[in-house]
Amino acid sequence: MNYRNTEMKLDQLVSYLNDEKINLAPAFQRGHVWPLGTRRKLIANIVLGRPIPAIFLYKEASGDEARYSYNILDGKQRLESLILFIANHRPDFGIKTWAKFFFSPKLKKDAGFWIQLPSGRRTLKNLEPNVLRDLREYAIPTIEINLTDDSRLDELISLFVDINQEGVRVGRFDIVKAMGERNKLLRSVFDLIAIHQQRGEDVFYKAKSSDFSYVLKTMPTVSNITDPKSQVDRMWQQLLEVVLFYQTKQHRKPVDILKSFITGSRDQKSEFPALTTAEQKGVRRVFKFLSQAYKTSELRTTTLATDQTHFYTTITSVIATDLITKYPEEELARKLVAFGHVVDGKREKPAAKADAIEKYLELSRDRTTDTPRRQERQRIFLDVVNAL
Repeated sequence: MNYRNTEMKLDQLVSYLNDEKINLAPAFQRGHVWPLGTRRKLIANIVLGRPIPAIFLYKEASGDEARYSYNILDGKQRLESLILFIANHRPDFGIKTWAKFFFSPKLKKDAGFWIQLPSGRRTLKNLEPNVLRDLREYAIPTIEINLTDDSRLDELISLFVDINQEGVRVGRFDIVKAMGERNKLLRSVFDLIAIHQQRGEDVFYKAKSSDFSYVLKTMPTVSNITDPKSQVDRMWQQLLEVVLFYQTKQHRKPVDILKSFITGSRDQKSEFPALTTAEQKGVRRVFKFLSQAYKTSELRTTTLATDQTHFYTTITSVIATDLITKYPEEELARKLVAFGHVVDGKREKPAAKADAIEKYLELSRDRTTDTPRRQERQRIFLDVVNAL
């Protein structure tokens, strides 16, 4: 890869966007994660002529056309903020394609948002002529990356991780999606929970109304995410962990799971086949049981359903010994609720299992994703649940 330090005036950026020369949605980019307040502050600084961090673009030939196109590597949220602020509300300076970058009606409502300046609240439409003139000349620091013939996607994403120091950082799962976007297992797990749509220049994920989404959204780590695409990503990652356990009956640290996708290996195997029909049926059966138990008992209000660590132990324990077959579903739900109440301190610990439960709770507080600790939690979980 070759690098060139340069700058791009806002006038030029607007021209590139109108010509659709900039792609804001390469595979490893996330959703629209900046709140409006953050966007306002950024644009106010730009209008006041203050410096902002550089954006990184990588350049590639644009199909059969005799021109280049640019993919955003770092700075997507900054460019999105500029697009929303400028929009197309002025005949002399606008982005006619702005709406193609945003599928969400909520985001589209932010178009032309105001910013707080020393002179008061201003939108682009009512900026003073001299302020608008200077804004159009504002130079955005830009690092332009040229991919050489021997450049690899993993190099590019490693660079993305290294330079992404502000805002919401890229996670390992973002890298997995990028490097394995055609991976059959990843795609088949995604298809269980969501649909993928390309709307203009925006990538849209819509969660399916299903037992999977109902159960996974019970956890605040999922439900508290406001961006739909990021929320689907979180459910996708957590469901992938469950599916891999269903296939192998082995616990692994999440980081090791993701590394195996990045390196293209799973326990020395070179491929990740799609879920078989039988595997899909089995995973659906487990989530259907949990969904029904959440709706007909107090299980949904317990830590077993709302805490990521306890949820993982619960669902992998149900899978490991096929508790759904071992017990009638109503009895199993009752046992899980009873254990949940013990964990939550709403029920006395059974005297015969008090020490085991204390050990379970200790294993649930620290280094919770370590493989040996996951195995030991599952052993205790099954022992206590069977005894209740």
